[in-house]
Amino acid sequence: DEENDQRPFKCILDVGLQTTAVGHRMWGALKGAVDGGLHIPHTNKKFPGFKPAEEKGQESEYDAEAHKEKIFGGHVKEYMEMLEEEDPTKYEAHFAKFIAEDINGEKLEEMYTEAHEKIREDPEFEPAEKKDITHTRSEEQITSSDGTEHVRCKKITLEQRRAKVAEKIAAAQAKLMEEDDD
Repeated sequence: DEENDQRPFKCILDVGLQTTAVGHRMWGALKGAVDGGLHIPHTNKKFPGFKPAEEKGQESEYDAEAHKEKIFGGHVKEYMEMLEEEDPTKYEAHFAKFIAEDINGEKLEEMYTEAHEKIREDPEFEPAEKKDITHTRSEEQITSSDGTEHVRCKKITLEQRRAKVAEKIAAAQAKLMEEDDD
């Protein structure tokens, strides 16, 4: 029976320039991909909940519950509760969307569980509808069709930069010549 099973798709995690620190969220993505059925060679050393051996020859420990708590937002729950007690105005600013959706620290794990269930039901990615917003530019002012305005510096060409530098050099030389004449 095992001979007929298809082997999982093997892939390599390329972290690029990302710092591979212990507990980084990229390890959560790796864990999700592995749990989703991909074969990605890895160790548990960088996962949250891993404790290296204190002395040579001892066994290192991996606490899967600590990792699960991190996946289900336990650290966010603690932060929410701490902010709610110590600085309610900062809590309301940071978690305004959570408050609008009536989600507090107690409902956070439920929210993540529900999200995981929805992903399992229909894992197909559905791109969001594009907003039909157009942008018009006049010099450094950008105006969007939704009424917002932005100021962005316009890039200049190499020839324009060189001309600008030559102009500054000429102005500095003229100033020096003027000072010499005095």
